[in-house]
Amino acid sequence: MALRSGLSLYCYTLPPTAPQVVAEYADVVEALEFTTVAPGGFGDLACILKLSDARIPRPELGLFGRVCLRDGFFTCFSGEWHDPALVLDGHQGDHVLMSALGGGVALREDPDESAYTTQTAQAIIASEFSKRSAYLAIDPDQALVLPTAPAATFSPAYDGYNLEEICHDLAFDLGDYTWEVWDHGKNTDAAGYPTWQLQMHARDLSTTHYMALGEDVMSWHVAPSAQRAYNVVEVAYVDPVLGPGKVSVADSRLAGSGAQNNAPFRRRKLRRALGRVPLTSAQATTIAQAWLQAYQNVTNKVEVVLRAVRDVNGLAVPLHQVRADRNLFVPELAVRGQTLPVGAAPGINQFYIVETAYRETANGEVTLTLQLDNYADRAGSLLAQLKLAYDAALRARGTVRPTVGPGMIFVLPVGAAFSNQSAGATVKVVCSFGVTLAKTPTSITLNGTASNASSVSATSITQTGFTLQWTVPAAGATSWVGTATANP
Repeated sequence: MALRSGLSLYCYTLPPTAPQVVAEYADVVEALEFTTVAPGGFGDLACILKLSDARIPRPELGLFGRVCLRDGFFTCFSGEWHDPALVLDGHQGDHVLMSALGGGVALREDPDESAYTTQTAQAIIASEFSKRSAYLAIDPDQALVLPTAPAATFSPAYDGYNLEEICHDLAFDLGDYTWEVWDHGKNTDAAGYPTWQLQMHARDLSTTHYMALGEDVMSWHVAPSAQRAYNVVEVAYVDPVLGPGKVSVADSRLAGSGAQNNAPFRRRKLRRALGRVPLTSAQATTIAQAWLQAYQNVTNKVEVVLRAVRDVNGLAVPLHQVRADRNLFVPELAVRGQTLPVGAAPGINQFYIVETAYRETANGEVTLTLQLDNYADRAGSLLAQLKLAYDAALRARGTVRPTVGPGMIFVLPVGAAFSNQSAGATVKVVCSFGVTLAKTPTSITLNGTASNASSVSATSITQTGFTLQWTVPAAGATSWVGTATANP
């Protein structure tokens, strides 16, 4: 039974798989569901295919085969198969249950080590793309990665991070930013379908992209949350030069003493430690202010189920074309605000779309469920970071890899003693830092406290150590004892 929505489900292989296969399967789809998310872009897709013989191998439906769900030239979902399953049950009979992940999954596939000193987020991402250029499945076009070119610089040490983790980390450090992987507007792959393009930008909370009137809404659930109400934010951080510090910002409506004054609720403080990446005081303040803007007014968690949706002019938009990282205006929710607004008001009747879930059944029933928010979902962001950090920890399980972050000055005691040496001979000893530095030091400064040596120097400098050498001044015993400072 074909999809009543008229969507086309293209499945195909890409070179070097030979021969290349492209097939359209909308006629045999019994049920379909796909999501979009922010951050992330294309989320996941699941469908049931009732094939004439589900047991015949089809390379385009195999693991890592590509899938592109389209409405004409509009790409609803683009990704690759990750769990194609042959199923026989009493309800559906013999069928293929297909599960796909969006194109952003390619960002997760190559955890690696990188270290940067005072680089912009845009430059860091460009460098990560460059080192993976031979095999990264994402389009190399980075025109939509931070097109405003934020000037803030960072000095992170990414030990075992993949590109998804790095994008999430940088968006977090820039403030209220998000990232997605969508279809490219121009570039296509070998089968003629759009490539996957990374996009990163500041979130837009004011533009109205979609509108839902009362008759368009099947149900909603609106709940203000005390967990999302704070009017003082304190951030602890580590400066690469000055060391640990903290900044605090507060809602200007609070009294200096902390009394509620004109603030919408009593003084409530949020404190977060950002020790995972070196930050300056200005950068930590930017993050704290972004949090404060997100939390200082009471906000709602909203879930809306739609049977129809419109554009800003009130014209119908197909449900399958609604994407995350957009805003939905629901005029009927104006009563949630303190004052009835004339138009769309973020947090009152206009909400940011965090996730869309489109569902179409075999009998043609179509619904769209939206998870909405009107501010930076920091709770979700922090939870996602914990999950990413946990994944990274699993990859490193069984190893001990302490790392000193970039920009940190590292000092250690070194020295050695030799007997029965010839005058003018050169002696050497390998000195280990005992840890891995995020970046090879630019130089080593030696400060002797006791010595019977001349021409003392440090050579063969790496991230893990160096070679200490000197010239024996006279025949017999020779020694040098002191400290070595690894300069960033």
